[in-house]
Amino acid sequence: MKRFSFRLQRVLDLREYGETVAKAALGEKSAACSRLGLSLEENARLTISTSRERFKPGSGAADHRACELYSVRLSQERERLMKALAYAEAERESARLAYVEASRSKQLVAKLREREEKAYYKVVSREETKTMDDLAAGAHVRAVSGILNV
Repeated sequence: MKRFSFRLQRVLDLREYGETVAKAALGEKSAACSRLGLSLEENARLTISTSRERFKPGSGAADHRACELYSVRLSQERERLMKALAYAEAERESARLAYVEASRSKQLVAKLREREEKAYYKVVSREETKTMDDLAAGAHVRAVSGILNV
């Protein structure tokens, strides 16, 4: 039996590669969002600990001022991180849409391949059945004619 060959296999391979690249890009964008989220959590933790230390007994005006300035810097950092996270999430969404599109285009060609392969093997199976029927009928005719000729 002849093996099935898909004439658009190169197209399918290219689309699979495109899907892989898009998936990797989506992973990178997701990792960036996760890192920024962790940085925001760390910032929140530091903000809470700074606010606790600000009014700690035994601290002077200089300590209070240093904590206040550090708190302001943490607030500015939090704003910067939130903007960066919003931008990273927008990039992640565009990467997700690119991945979905690449996956959809690959699936389109893959379904076409499956359909053609199924049709091919159906035709081959029918031809094989016809050949086997012809052989069986020929054997029957030879057997009958052999009996008559004896």
